[in-house]
Amino acid sequence: MLEEIIEWDKELFLFLNGKHTDWLDPVMLVLSSYWNWIVVCLIIIVMIFFKGRVKNILATLFFLFSVGVSAFITNLVKFIVQRPRPIHSYWDSAIHAIEKDSDSYSFFSSHSATAFAMSVFFLLFYRVNKVYGWIALVWATLVAYSRIYVAKHYPLDVICGIICGVVIGVAGYKVFAHYEEKEREFLARSPYDNDEYFCKKDINNTNK
Repeated sequence: MLEEIIEWDKELFLFLNGKHTDWLDPVMLVLSSYWNWIVVCLIIIVMIFFKGRVKNILATLFFLFSVGVSAFITNLVKFIVQRPRPIHSYWDSAIHAIEKDSDSYSFFSSHSATAFAMSVFFLLFYRVNKVYGWIALVWATLVAYSRIYVAKHYPLDVICGIICGVVIGVAGYKVFAHYEEKEREFLARSPYDNDEYFCKKDINNTNK
């Protein structure tokens, strides 16, 4: 069964990787680059940080934590499974390999996992206006596809990366929402409003 899945995975890779055009090559190289990932990550961080007044710092921390967990899990699985990348398994003439070679392993896609962890968390955070979140999901999908296009991953690597990223993004947001609710309950029990509470707290600390 496993051998059949792997064989199907290779055939699908060859089919998808073979669908390329010259004008799309530079676009896919940009989408697949770490600079693209860094720029989008910074944009999302800024948008999360400046949304709201109390929860922004906490949300930013949980967002970064989710991305970090995603990257850690993918690299741990890569180290355990050690599946060679497509670029290591075929002659250059047999596949469309346009990105610089690397020594890391293929299963599963860290780009896909982290991109979807970022996008899903962002989508859930902007639950009132989800346009930004859907744009992020489209970006994550293009990043995932680019990894097949540049011959760095098989489709199964990308699919598992997407699943991992979605799970971590949802889990990270749920944990953040739990802490946010606890913070609201704490402030609701306070005899002061939010600003007055923190002002009184600062004064008390100064007088000690």
